Amino acid sequence: MKSVLYHDYEPNADLTDTSDDVTCFLDSIKYDIGNNILLVGNIGNLGKRLRMLGVYVTILENNCYEDVCYSLIHNCNCNVVKGSLEFLPFEDKYFDKVIILDHFNNTNDYKRASKEINRVLKCNGELVLEDLNLKNIKVKLKNLKHRLCGENINYRYPQEIVSLFSKLNFEGNLKEVENERYIYIGKRK
Repeated sequence: MKSVLYHDYEPNADLTDTSDDVTCFLDSIKYDIGNNILLVGNIGNLGKRLRMLGVYVTILENNCYEDVCYSLIHNCNCNVVKGSLEFLPFEDKYFDKVIILDHFNNTNDYKRASKEINRVLKCNGELVLEDLNLKNIKVKLKNLKHRLCGENINYRYPQEIVSLFSKLNFEGNLKEVENERYIYIGKRK
């Protein structure tokens, strides 16, 4: 189950706002030249594509130092910083947008991670969060497997994400993609 945002998003797509297509939903995210964007998770070459639009991209890499940094290989024109969502190594109100793909469920402390996201986002900054949907039976089995193996990975239902970020003063929309994934786009008030 690949990321919908990474694989289907084309920033120059000519789609109408009334289309029910996921690409149209994601096309509503506007990027301004000079914006600071933080990318986290399974991003592929999304950073490189966003840099071509004229934004500054920082990638948060959570892999061990011994591992090959694929984020840097695929996004050679972006800044790559080692760290985790729970302890973001950035100043307060630094980013215009935070985009997290297939990673939020893998955080050890999702409440702390959400507070850190809130801290580094500017007022009126946007959060784009895409992850696996716990409503899907395959995802439920994957969650059970992680728990049985003792891993501290907890999948959340989409409404839990909306509730979590609304408590942090975010206003957002949620799109479920065929019960396999969800995309949350929230704006910090």
